[in-house]
Parts: sequence; structure tokens; C-alpha cells
Amino acid sequence: MGIKMGKQIIISILALSIMILASGAAFAETIQLKNTTIDYTSYREVVADEAGAVYLIKIINNGLYDRGYQIIPDSQAIRSIGTYRIDPSDIVTVKSGGEQTAYFYLAVENPASSRIVIPVNIISGSEQATFELVARVTGPFLPEEQKTANPTQVFKIVLAILLIIIIILAIIFAFRKTKRKKDEEGNEEKTMLNEDMKSYY
Repeated sequence: MGIKMGKQIIISILALSIMILASGAAFAETIQLKNTTIDYTSYREVVADEAGAVYLIKIINNGLYDRGYQIIPDSQAIRSIGTYRIDPSDIVTVKSGGEQTAYFYLAVENPASSRIVIPVNIISGSEQATFELVARVTGPFLPEEQKTANPTQVFKIVLAILLIIIIILAIIFAFRKTKRKKDEEGNEEKTMLNEDMKSYY
């Protein structure tokens, strides 16, 4: 009986430990700011080498006092793929019972995997909330020679081609005009020769 009780106690301790670990892991993934609700866009598709994507982060202050929040994305994760900015600011003050929306702009400028995860921390005093923004990169990156091409260079190339075509056409017209003039002069000489021969006879 003592052995059975010992086994039951060990099993109970293991089950309790697993429950504590599981609840701890779940708690680590949840918003931990008191009296604060955070709504955010969790997923966006980002086209490589284009304007990028916008994530909305809405902070709602349910407390009795005004409160300041700082939005801190993992800059190292972003730096490896591109750039970001937060409008109107990465630091916002939300009045009691009010809300503020920050716009997180992400641009993918470097080759990246198709799925990118960016951890974001929101800090207020000694409290902190953590969540993840996910981006799926679409569209191939352009080769370097195509990246450096701009509308001005394309215009110059087209203009040069047009000038070459105009010069070639001018040479052809001039050659035809010269040939026509020579033919006309030859015809005049033949006519004059025929007239001379007729007057001789």
C-alpha cells in the first residue's frame, strides 16, 4: 500500500509540474499589461522591393490614469531583411478609457525566407507585453542591373535609339534624292542629245 501511495504521489507531482509548465508557457505568450487591451494586425503579405506592408497596433487603456507605452520591435530581426518605421511615434500616451493606434510599416529590401516572424514588445513602466508580427514575402527580387535602372536611363536609351533611326532615315532620303537628281540630269542629257541629232538630220 505504501508503494502504491508513493507512486500516486510521484504521478501527481509530475502531472502538477506539467500543468505549471504548460500554464507558464501559455502565460508567456499572452498580453501581460494590466488594464490594457492590445489589438494588432498579426499577418501581412509583403511584396519584395516594393512599398511594403502596414500593421495596425491599437492600445486601449482600461485603467483609471493616463499611461505611456513604448513599442519596441526586434530591430535585429528586421535589419536582416529591410527597414521599418512606426507612425506617429514608437512612444504613445493613452488617456484613461482612451485608445491610440500606431502604424508599423515594414519594407523587405533584402533576400528573405517566405515567412518572417518579428517579435514586438510593448513596455509600460515595469510591465511588458510581447506578441509577434508575421510577414509572408512574395515576389522575386530583381537582379542588380534591373534594380539600378531608373526611368531617366530608360528615357536616354529610347532617345538614343530614336536619334539613330532619324539619322539612318536622313541618310537614306539624301541618297535617294542624290540618285534622283543624277537620273534627272542623265535624262536631260539624253533629251538634249536626241534633239541635237534631230536638228542635224
